[in-house]
Amino acid sequence: MSLKEIAQMTGVSVSTVGRILNDPKHKCSNEEIRRRVLEAARKINYIPNANARNLKSGDSRGDKIYCINILLTRFSSETADPFYDELLMQLEKELRNSGCIIANVWHNAEFSDEKASRADNLGALIDSLYADSTRRYDGLIIIGKVTRRALRALKTKEKNIVSINRNSTNYEVDEVLCDGSRIARDAVAYLARLGHTKIAYVGDCHNESRFTGYQAALADMHLAPDLDYVFDTSPNEQNGLIAYDYFKGLSDPPTGIYCANDILAIGIINAFGKRRQKLYIPSVISSDDIDAGQYTKPMLTTISLPKYDMVRFALMLLLDRIKGGHKIVSRIELEGTLIIRESCRSYSEIAEPEYYI
Repeated sequence: MSLKEIAQMTGVSVSTVGRILNDPKHKCSNEEIRRRVLEAARKINYIPNANARNLKSGDSRGDKIYCINILLTRFSSETADPFYDELLMQLEKELRNSGCIIANVWHNAEFSDEKASRADNLGALIDSLYADSTRRYDGLIIIGKVTRRALRALKTKEKNIVSINRNSTNYEVDEVLCDGSRIARDAVAYLARLGHTKIAYVGDCHNESRFTGYQAALADMHLAPDLDYVFDTSPNEQNGLIAYDYFKGLSDPPTGIYCANDILAIGIINAFGKRRQKLYIPSVISSDDIDAGQYTKPMLTTISLPKYDMVRFALMLLLDRIKGGHKIVSRIELEGTLIIRESCRSYSEIAEPEYYI
């Protein structure tokens, strides 16, 4: 199937379809259009024409089209967190360019929830994903945290699995890891270098490597942990606004805040403008480096995760395992990069007037 046929199915131009499918950084003016195009591409098992011709002719890329499932475990909707949305777009592009068919894209937060994973319906949930017994899949790519129990249940359905994550699977399956603990330690250490000693954490606290890293960083710097500075929440912009109001209401609020996700930090920064008369402007740092972080006022300081490399190495591991290239569980660990922008100031500057417009 061609780009022209997808354009006819969705009612948009061929050039728009091409940009959406081939450029993960393309900013579609209408999210509904982007969703329709991606769904149409999945429905017809679209792969680029050149790859399709090579596969049909038995070219060097291989004589089989691999059928791959994708599971996102943090949220039950596609647009809840832009970081995962950006990862998914990059992954779909790389799969198509590698001559793979995207069989299913599942969003289910229960796989990352320890309480839900202990429930009796876990097996039924997985059975529902694989209800069509006539279909055969070659592999599964998991994006996001997954509990050990859920992962072991998934392994009864899929022989070839790779995880893209910030929380290790502890060698249950192949994985590409950008260690959340290390990310958090780097972020908190940067706040400490700026002179901050009252440093808060905003994000998930349950079996979460970034929270573990935050605690370890405080211990490294001999800073006493303060439960008032921990705000346990799921990542979305509204919860960032709520976290800001909570800290602002403390008698001794933190001067530096580490957010586990950019989307939480964006919520906090947006609260500055809405509540600027209160004059509480802490330094904020986070991790992910989503595109929206460049457009906040002040611009967001963050730990950038190498999304392209995470996807590329994950696909390399998966295809190598499918083809019998390796049998032992393998891990590729990548580093984050500190991106210094405007949202972090030294402790000595905190009492100065607001610095954004």
